[in-house]
Amino acid sequence: MMFKDFLNSRLPVKSQASYVEFGYGQVEPNHLSAQRTGQIYAQLPAAPSIDILEQGQFVKYDYAASNSNGVGLVDFTGPGEWMLVYNEIKLYRDHPDGSKQWDCEFAMLKDDYQARIYSPYDSANAEIEYKDWHRLNGTDEKGNTSLTLNQYVTLDVEGQTVTINGDRYNVTEATIPAQGTEGEDGYKPAYTAKVFSYKGTQYELDENGTSKTQVPVEYAYDDVTKDVEDIYEWGFTNDPWRRLGIYHEKKMPAGTSMVPRVLKTNVGDIYTTNTINLATNANTGEFTETLTVGDPLYVGDKGILGKTKKTTANANGAVSGDMVWQVVKLYTMPDGQKGAKLMRIA
Repeated sequence: MMFKDFLNSRLPVKSQASYVEFGYGQVEPNHLSAQRTGQIYAQLPAAPSIDILEQGQFVKYDYAASNSNGVGLVDFTGPGEWMLVYNEIKLYRDHPDGSKQWDCEFAMLKDDYQARIYSPYDSANAEIEYKDWHRLNGTDEKGNTSLTLNQYVTLDVEGQTVTINGDRYNVTEATIPAQGTEGEDGYKPAYTAKVFSYKGTQYELDENGTSKTQVPVEYAYDDVTKDVEDIYEWGFTNDPWRRLGIYHEKKMPAGTSMVPRVLKTNVGDIYTTNTINLATNANTGEFTETLTVGDPLYVGDKGILGKTKKTTANANGAVSGDMVWQVVKLYTMPDGQKGAKLMRIA
């Protein structure tokens, strides 16, 4: 069995172009201006309905395509100019005879790709301004401006003061009134003790200089951040910890997984391809159209060039538009199958 027969019988996804004899459509860039002008685009995912993109198909770079997260799409139905699909060929296997895979074995197949993240940053879901638990901007995550902790207080070393949250409070002696009724259980006679006052409440120290009860000490949060917006800092926030990567990534639109590379073409561009559709007999598969030098070709269904100019848009693609390619030479592709050198004339 010849290799082309093997491909035709085994490829699970077949070429969409009738002029392709085996494998998938190919492109030889003889003179494509985009390689000099930089008009090469590879930022939009292929629409969910596209399962295969072959070299030499044409697509719309539909940046305004309506979808859930603001990312455009590569499709066949959007507005704008048709752009040429020309992806980097990625083939990694060797044939049993040691030779490398042929270019005709490559097409961008949706099943081979599983891109999930479109961009590491989603401008539509920017970071939210919030007060973090480090309490560096005067409040905590609940909006509190201070924290109260119950703690025991001890007498300072000189025996005359206690220090609470950096502030010193005088210690004095006071008579603690008797408690209960004399002669009954639980009666405590009056006595003298060291005491201090904190926020209007008197606290007693025991014989070791430690408060007998816990003192609710309030710690006010400091605001050590800048609150007035810095007009020179993009995405300004007064939360310093947001700089550590608390953000949302932008996901690929639902159902998309691959991002093709497409080229804008200009009048005078020349390339060789076999990604062409000619009409065939439904029963025999034989061509009912011929390709000759001088023939004009137009973008048709699924973005594939053909001899018929498409004037009505449908689910298979937009109209051909004003773009015209002319067959300037009947040629062969590097693997020997039929090809045509084309020049854009309009």
